[in-house]
Order: sequence, then C-alpha cells, then structure tokens
Amino acid sequence: MSADREKIRGGLSRYGTILALMILGVVFLVFIPGFANLQNILNIFYQIALLTVISEGFTMCLIVGELDLSFPNVASLSGALAAGLIFGGMSPLPAVLICLAVGAAFGIAAGLLVTRVGISSLITTLASGIIAGGMVYMYTKGVSFYGQMPESFLRLGRGYVGPVPSLIAIMLTVVVLAQIFVSCTKAGKYMQATGANPTAARMAGVNTDFYKVLAMTMTGVGAAFTGVLLTSKLGSANPEGAAGFMMDAFASALLGMTVLSMGRANPFGTFVGALIIGVINNGMTLAGAPYYQQDITKGVIILFSVALTSMQSRRLAGG
Repeated sequence: MSADREKIRGGLSRYGTILALMILGVVFLVFIPGFANLQNILNIFYQIALLTVISEGFTMCLIVGELDLSFPNVASLSGALAAGLIFGGMSPLPAVLICLAVGAAFGIAAGLLVTRVGISSLITTLASGIIAGGMVYMYTKGVSFYGQMPESFLRLGRGYVGPVPSLIAIMLTVVVLAQIFVSCTKAGKYMQATGANPTAARMAGVNTDFYKVLAMTMTGVGAAFTGVLLTSKLGSANPEGAAGFMMDAFASALLGMTVLSMGRANPFGTFVGALIIGVINNGMTLAGAPYYQQDITKGVIILFSVALTSMQSRRLAGG
C-alpha cells in the first residue's frame, strides 16, 4: 500500500504539471466557446513561440545552477541591431550572424566573470543587462526603427513552413534540439552534473567552469535569436521590444522544473511551462478577464509550483 502511494506520488511529481495543463485545457474547453478550435490552438502556439525560444536559452543557465537577468535587454539590443544593420543596407544573413555574435559575447563575458572572477551570476548579469539596456538606447537614440525590410528576413517571423507558421516551426525545432542536447550529448550531461553537484562533478573530472560559460553563452545566443525573430515578426524594432519576456520566461522555466525531473530545469518542461502561460493568457482573454487577473493567476501558479518543487526536494533529501 505504501509502495502504491509512493508510485502515485512519484507520478504526480513527474507529470503533475502536464496533468494541470490538461485540466486547464478541459476547463477552458467546457466554459469558453471556440477555445478548442484548430485556429485558436495554433494561435496559442504562435503566441508562445518567442517566449519559448528565449525561455529555452534561459533554461540552459539554470541547468548549470546559474541565473541570467540580462536576457531581455540582450534580446532588445540584438533586435534593434538587426533592424539598424538591415535598414543600413546589410544583407539579412550577416546581420543576423552579427546579432547572434553579440548575444554570445554577452554570455561569454558573463560566464568568465562568474567562473574566473567569482562574481555571482545574479550580480554579473544584472550589471550586463544594464549595460545592454544602455547600449540599445545609445544605438537607437531612444527611437523605434521602421522601414522596408527584405522579404527573406520577414519570412523568418511571418512566413510559413507548409501550413504551419514559421515561428511555430522554429519554436518546436528549438525545443527538440535543446532536449536532445541536454539529454543525449556528453556536454548536456556534464551541464546537468555541474548544476546538480558542482563539487562532485569537478572530482569526477568535469570542467565545470567551461560548462557554465557554455551554458551562459547559449543563454545569450537564445536571447539574441529571440530579438532577431521579434524584429522579423514586427518588421520594426524599439529599445524595449523584449522587456516583457522577463517574468513570463521566469515563470515558464520555474513551472518546467516541476516536469520530468523535479527541481531541475529541462527544455521539455520549459516548453510545458510556456504552454501553460499561453493557455492561461488565451483562455482568460477569450473569457474577457482583465489583464491583471492573468498576472495574479500566473503568480499564484508560480508560487504553487515553486512550493511543490521545494517540498519534493526536501522529501528526497530526507530520504
């Protein structure tokens, strides 16, 4: 009987968030007409595409046990840079590569400061985020960039892959690749070992500093890629274009830590977390709920998920 209860408890720990997502979907399906039609489901996936991409990058630094507060500003800087370079006459491909390099540079710099100098990732990325925020205002002079962009660049954010919007295809590709990287590659497993127990990982021969720098670089690249996608989707850029991603990305990653591996960030869990955020936003909007009720609901869910993770971690630690 005790073994059965333990199995049920273990199942709820691993799949409880997915079950909550299903219950949420059923509630909206019953009470909100039109919620379950195909077009609305596609809308939900489309609305969470950019959030998911930036959250997957953020998840990488969580996996190695670090934080990154700079990613919204790095995304805004990269988005504005992409628009400025393209409006200045540069071809889209080199412009995008430069933006990704900028994101990588922020990640590498933060990673080196954390591992070589010993500054906490919280302080390091808070400062680098402020620097990125200042740089975007210096570059844009505080104004938005508008103009005619090449069709090849706009297809990145507005095009289709068959019947599927390109942003949804990109999001699903990023999630699958991130999960394969974390679960199936040596680098991904070393990153998990670094985050789980850095001392033990070092004693086992893992270069934990290298994997922390690698993870924070991936966070920077993910943020820069999101900024580029946002500019492509909108056909314009403004100095604070990605600022709104901060809290929802945190929420997605924290919710994701209650999926599959309790207490540990993972790419698939982050996708489920972003989907929950998307379902809540969509369902409550269709229901006519004011925006502040969405924020309150998301806040309550985050507190619940973090409490659940904390309780489960303490239970496991206590044997």
